[in-house]
Amino acid sequence: MEPPGRVEFSNSSGGWLDCSASGSPQPTIDWVHADGTAVTEIHGVRRVLRNGTLVLMPFAAAAYHQDVHNTIYRCIASNSVGRIVSRDVQVRAVVAQAYKVDVEVLSASRGCTAILRCVVPTFVKELVRVVSWVHEPAIYIYPSLQGDGKFHLLPTGELLIHNLQETDESQSFRCRSMHRLTRQVVVSSPTRLRINSHRGIISPSVVEHTAHVQVSQDEGAVLLCVAQGCPSPEYSWYTQNGPGPLPVLSGPRVRLLGPILAIEAVTGEDSGVYKCTASNVGGEASAELRLTVATPIQVEISPNVLSVHMGGQAEFRCQVTSNGSPVGMQNILWYKDGRQLPSSGRIEDTLVVPRVSRENRGMYQCVVRRPEGDTFQATAELQLGDAPPVLLYSFIEQTLQPGPAVSLKCSAAGNPTPQISWTLDGFPLPSNGRFMIGQYITVHGDVISHVNISHVMVEDGGEYACIAENRAGRVQHEARLNIYGLPYIRLIPKVTAVSGETLNLKCPVAGYPIEEIHWERGGRELPDDIRQRVQPDGSLTISPVQKHTDSGVYTCWARNKQGHSARRSGEVTVIVPPKLSPFQTSILQLNMGDRASLTCSVVKGDLPLTINWRKDNRPIDATQHMSVKQVDQYNSILVIENLGSDHTGNYSCVVRNSAAEVENSQALLVNVPPRWIVEPADANVERNRHIMLHCQAQGVPTPSIVWKKATGSKSGEYEEVRERPFTKLLGNGSLLLQHVKEDREGFYLCQANNGIGTGIGKVIQLKVNSSPYFSSTSRSVTVKKGDTALLQCAVSGDKPINIVWMRSGKNTLNPSTNYKISVKQEATPDGVSAELQIRSVDASDSGPYFCRASNLYGNDQQLVQLQVQEPPQPPNVLEAAMISSRSVNLKWQPKPLNTGDVSKYIVEYREADPALFIEQWQHLEIKDPPTYNALIENLKPATRYAFRVIAEGTAGRSAPSQELIVRTEPQRPAGPPLNLSARPLSSTELLISWVAPLPELRHGDIQGYNVGYKLASAGNTAYNFTSVAGDGEGGTGELLLSGLQKFARYNVVVQAFNQVGPGPLTEPTSAQTMEDVPSRPPEDVRCAALTSQSLQVSWQPPPIYHTNGLLQGYKLIFEPIIDDLLLSKDEVESRKTTALTTVLTGLRKYTNYSIQVLSHTRMGDGVLSNPLFCHTEEDVPEAPADIKVVVSSPQSLYISWLAPTEPNGVITKYSLYTRVVNGREELNNEKRSLPSQQAYYEAKNLHPHMEYQFWVTASTRVGEGKSSRVVSQITTNRVPARIISFGGPVVRPWRSTVTLPCTAVGKPKREWYKADMILRQGGVHNTQLLESGDLIISSLQVTDSGNYSCQVDNGIGTDRLTHMLLVQVPPSAPVLYVTSATSGSILMHWKCGFTGNAPITGYTLYYRRSTGNTDEMQLSRHASSHELKGLVCGSTYQIHLTAHNKVGTSPPSTTLHVRTQGQAPGMPATTSLLAPNSTSVLIRLHTWPDNGCALLFFVLQYRAITDDGDHEWILVSNALKPQRRVTIPNLQPSTLYQLRMEAHNVAGVSKAEFTFVTLTKDGDPPPPEIVQRGQRGPSVFYGNINLLIPTIAAVSGMVCTIVLVILCWRYTVHLSAAEQSNHIQKESLENRANSEAAQRERYYATIHKVAMQNNEKIPETSEDISPYATFQLSEAGNMSQQHHGGPANTLLHSFMYHERALAEGCSSPPPAASKNRRRHSRKTEPESEESESDQDQLTSSRTESSNQHEGKIKHNSRVIQQFPNHNISITYL
Repeated sequence: MEPPGRVEFSNSSGGWLDCSASGSPQPTIDWVHADGTAVTEIHGVRRVLRNGTLVLMPFAAAAYHQDVHNTIYRCIASNSVGRIVSRDVQVRAVVAQAYKVDVEVLSASRGCTAILRCVVPTFVKELVRVVSWVHEPAIYIYPSLQGDGKFHLLPTGELLIHNLQETDESQSFRCRSMHRLTRQVVVSSPTRLRINSHRGIISPSVVEHTAHVQVSQDEGAVLLCVAQGCPSPEYSWYTQNGPGPLPVLSGPRVRLLGPILAIEAVTGEDSGVYKCTASNVGGEASAELRLTVATPIQVEISPNVLSVHMGGQAEFRCQVTSNGSPVGMQNILWYKDGRQLPSSGRIEDTLVVPRVSRENRGMYQCVVRRPEGDTFQATAELQLGDAPPVLLYSFIEQTLQPGPAVSLKCSAAGNPTPQISWTLDGFPLPSNGRFMIGQYITVHGDVISHVNISHVMVEDGGEYACIAENRAGRVQHEARLNIYGLPYIRLIPKVTAVSGETLNLKCPVAGYPIEEIHWERGGRELPDDIRQRVQPDGSLTISPVQKHTDSGVYTCWARNKQGHSARRSGEVTVIVPPKLSPFQTSILQLNMGDRASLTCSVVKGDLPLTINWRKDNRPIDATQHMSVKQVDQYNSILVIENLGSDHTGNYSCVVRNSAAEVENSQALLVNVPPRWIVEPADANVERNRHIMLHCQAQGVPTPSIVWKKATGSKSGEYEEVRERPFTKLLGNGSLLLQHVKEDREGFYLCQANNGIGTGIGKVIQLKVNSSPYFSSTSRSVTVKKGDTALLQCAVSGDKPINIVWMRSGKNTLNPSTNYKISVKQEATPDGVSAELQIRSVDASDSGPYFCRASNLYGNDQQLVQLQVQEPPQPPNVLEAAMISSRSVNLKWQPKPLNTGDVSKYIVEYREADPALFIEQWQHLEIKDPPTYNALIENLKPATRYAFRVIAEGTAGRSAPSQELIVRTEPQRPAGPPLNLSARPLSSTELLISWVAPLPELRHGDIQGYNVGYKLASAGNTAYNFTSVAGDGEGGTGELLLSGLQKFARYNVVVQAFNQVGPGPLTEPTSAQTMEDVPSRPPEDVRCAALTSQSLQVSWQPPPIYHTNGLLQGYKLIFEPIIDDLLLSKDEVESRKTTALTTVLTGLRKYTNYSIQVLSHTRMGDGVLSNPLFCHTEEDVPEAPADIKVVVSSPQSLYISWLAPTEPNGVITKYSLYTRVVNGREELNNEKRSLPSQQAYYEAKNLHPHMEYQFWVTASTRVGEGKSSRVVSQITTNRVPARIISFGGPVVRPWRSTVTLPCTAVGKPKREWYKADMILRQGGVHNTQLLESGDLIISSLQVTDSGNYSCQVDNGIGTDRLTHMLLVQVPPSAPVLYVTSATSGSILMHWKCGFTGNAPITGYTLYYRRSTGNTDEMQLSRHASSHELKGLVCGSTYQIHLTAHNKVGTSPPSTTLHVRTQGQAPGMPATTSLLAPNSTSVLIRLHTWPDNGCALLFFVLQYRAITDDGDHEWILVSNALKPQRRVTIPNLQPSTLYQLRMEAHNVAGVSKAEFTFVTLTKDGDPPPPEIVQRGQRGPSVFYGNINLLIPTIAAVSGMVCTIVLVILCWRYTVHLSAAEQSNHIQKESLENRANSEAAQRERYYATIHKVAMQNNEKIPETSEDISPYATFQLSEAGNMSQQHHGGPANTLLHSFMYHERALAEGCSSPPPAASKNRRRHSRKTEPESEESESDQDQLTSSRTESSNQHEGKIKHNSRVIQQFPNHNISITYL
């Protein structure tokens, strides 16, 4: 048994592969992989049983191994003859997976056919089949070829439901599927049918067909072609295997079942292409299907056993047939012992093995692989034939001295393996211990034999011979072994010779050399007769031998040259072999029952003789009913008294004596008349089954079998049965009938004849047990209404047959319960004829009836379609096939059961607007012929019309069909929108508004508007259009055009459009966007120095497209770039002008200035240009800052000075003037020029006790500057201690090193003090006192700042010098707070704290959304506020700020948590949101409050609420864009509905449910009970809990505010008292603190001035506080007190923003602004720009608020730019 080609199994069940083989000896079974490697056992996974079965055990999904569970195995059977290999076995394990099946419904219209598909996931689709459908609750529908008229489950799993009715919509169906490996049954969820509302003719479309069907011969084939259409299509089938398509007709094997073509017992002729056509009145559809019949093939190797002699040629032929006919070229592979052979020895289907050797024997296989993948094979054996022995090796002649060992060897090959024997001089070898004979067979079948002589002696010499012999022949080899020695003749045994043959007698002489050998007999030397001859080797030959002459004693003697001799005698006996008298004939032919005798006579031969008889080479025994009579010693007779068939054979007489055995044979043939081996017998067979009628006979000669079939009765004529399709005459005489039908039933005669006698025959009866069947599957009957309908069906089959009539395949018709019907039934020769009578039929009796027949062998049914003719019924499925704006093309169908003659159709129509109250119908007749469509023209566009159709026939008119409401297609609107207007909202936005066109010109529902706009200066360029959705009700529309050019005039047009297209454009209207600040800076900014204190600056205006308005002028902002570390040197100034050039005067001399220019319009300042740097000219310097003169020796004075504070250029030299004065008389003067690097001079060799005066000037390239003050000194003999270095401020960055000089004269003693504390060497770790008097301070820290004094004293005089050291460090963290927040921006201000003794160089602002990444922004060092824009509405941001100076960066400020304004959407009122109508509801989406954050989309769904229960939710849209209105159509009048809505914005989502009641059909209010039922339920359900949080938080926040006010007030009082008790700090620090405090008070006053707008009042009570307000907490007091200064005491509070302790932020606020102060609105209002009355005051306050030092900054920037007018807001959490 060969394993199958493919095995699939589930991992839960496991699998096994059986393989068995027969042979002698019994083969062993092994398994190998595709690559030939052996299959081993894997514990728990794979086992190989002893019987050859390969078991693959169940396994878990995780234990899946592809090389085990998805691979190819082969079975190998082997024994000593060879081995064969099975076909490839593809094993595939399927891991059981859970799967789910769904149902797909192809819905149809009423009266048509719906299709339900069972959708199986693709990963298990090939393993799962549909077993049934469940019609809820428990009706099972199984696959069939025909169905029951209502339900039809196709073999492929689709369920057809015919004649859909409205009641079918409430029925549920489930699909049951089964996994063919795991047998798991999976059931789908219940699914309901959907009946299309569309009625009318639907042309067929093929929704399912089997494109390719492949079956094996004699199997059944089902071709499926399912089409959907309305009315249900009719099917036609065609074959396309000939020159043209031929219709397929029903027959014994072919059944046409609508969408199914079933063919039983397919043959190769059935293969080909089929075409199915489905057609109805609407058209037709077709599909092509291909049927492939795989005919089985038989493979044989001829011959199957081949015996070839070695060296010969073997030839095998692989014969491939199918149904007895040869098959063309196939893919043939040859294998030998399981291994594929190369293609070199193949000629098509023939394998040739030349020069056969022993390696070629074994098993050969021919494997045929078809393109389909299946394989077939046959095996054959190559045997080696008999081969005579061949000596492969033989020994040679040798001459030796006595004594050594000798070995003689022979090797031979042959088939069968030969036997080797040894002789010495023709006689057996001596049997003494010195001779040893050995023999063995090699693996190749060669035999090797050897003779070993251990100690050779003289008598061992002679001629040795090895004889190889098998049944095929004999071969021998002789060679002498010569042993030196005297002659020696061994014993000559008795020799028997056969008379008539040749006698060769050797003389067994030994010794070497031998000179001569002689033979004697009776004293006479031989030869003495012509028959005798002595050979040269000394042997005696006698031929032929005669018995009486040659018998006797023969003597042999031998002699050497030395005369030594030896002699020996031996006896020879001659016997005569037997000779038989021949039989008279070679074949003796007799009849059975005769007597026979065979005589065997021996005519010659010596006694004793033995005579034996054999039959077929086997001895005769007593059981064979034969006797042997021995007449005498020479004669024997074989006697057979009564010949039988078993006596036929070959008889031999064998006679044997001691000389020979002879045999004489004769064949006996007994003629036996036929007799039955298998006698035919009556048989029964079911219809369409196969049956084998056995008929086997034997006889001599072999009888021939002939089958005949009776043409009539049993005793009538018979016709010979011949081979034809489905009728096979087998070689053993049996008759095979396939797919038996009734025509095969009858009497059959089997005759056997061999010419001996009359022959034999037997008549049998074959009965076909036929299940009921009908000649056709359906028929139709038409009767008139009121008549009696006769429904007949004739069924064939075996009796008894039971007939049941059913209606629609379900209800059995019973006359006892239905008085209108009666049933008749009578037998026919072939079956039964049944009749159903229905009296007084009417339309309700129309429909399908089934005649169901059943017997013991099966059942079948026939569909009888009853059609009752009556007056026409109203047409059905009235629908609009084509709708245009002015015409409607109607089509309809007659009722499916309406068979009345229709002569014409009448189409009636009118407008369907209930407000018109038009009752008059207009008519249109359709006749000659009455088609099923009509074209109604001259209608109005976009108008609802009612249509109905009446059928008229001979019996009158039908009732009108159901009205069809059709709205004609719209046309393009004929009128433009009205009241178009455009007004600006900002510099980039225009608001466009309009009104819908006149109703009579709309020609349809206005779906939207196209708004076109373009620049008025664009000329004839096209408009840019954007679409706006409409509400279809003709309301107003508006569109906000954004992203426009600033301060540009646009032309705007609008056109309405509907689903057809756009209407005419309106007349254009124009509007101009508002002004804005310029978006580009002035261009080509240039600068030139005029003088040392003036610069000329020029520029060009910004590009015209970036001015964004009418330029009002320009503003220059400039400041000196001073490398000065003092805080009082920062100057920023601004100038305004309307010209394109200006001169800046009053500037610093020889100073580099940074200059920026901006342009401004009425809306404010534009963009600053990039900084331009320009240097003023040089000038003469100012006087040196200071000068000193001291006595350095009695005749020397030392002069030192400081460089000018204003050098006004590059110092080129110093001029030192000297004057000698005696009293008031000037004795001498002198001028010396000194290098610019030298700031000292020692005048030597002076006159003693004279007064010398000195002064110094500095010079630049321009000239000599002012002189310093004049100093004088009298030379003295005593040199008092004086310091020639200068003190003053020294500024250094932290962590650096500073040297404080203290150079003195008079060799004084020096002491250094910090403040009042003396500094000593090593006293402070970072100070060092040098011998020169200098003080070095390293690693400067801020604590090292202070006054350092150097005091010198030498007893004659004393002096003191003070250095004011200021150490610069990074600034402290700025104080950041938020003043306002909108939905998309946050305005914040800050105050710089301690600057670190260095000017602030800039700020960095960090901000991030609570769920986003951190962004940073670099801000100007002059900025004190910034507005973050483009933020997300309703989101929380984290903000902090750092400050920078030249030393480093400050720590970050406190992180503020700021939330932009806006919340999740609010909730509208139901009355403003909903406007229900009779069949629709209007939803005004624009009434939904967005709570400050723009709405993104809506989610709408609704459901009806009825007494039967709530219906399922119907989704309108899950992403509805915001628009003014949306309408939900197709509602039922007077129905309570529940509407569920969701509104989404970036801040969140709000959910609500509303209930509303539609109006009545006439537009009246709904009944009160429905309204009351709707009011009992909640009208609105809030689904967003976030809407409640702000309310709760606001109340909690107010309570917390009051508590915090009290706490802060108490803390402020305590803090003020503590500050008054502090000791007074250094004067510089107090001044700076007082300055900052006053500055902050002015700063916050400015903020409050800007914040108030539109005559708002300052909140005084909690009721006045806005939920989005920022306010201050303070105690009443004088705000000018010094102890209120400091950053912590002026912090503007927002409870939401700060996380630090409350004590840090509670402080007294700045004084409130005056209530009658004019407020400024946003910059979008141009008339609010800086009025005359308060410009100075505002500018002043702004300037003060921007300063960071003590009032020396001239900052004229407009604060209105830095503080946009936002509401200051806070959100309570």
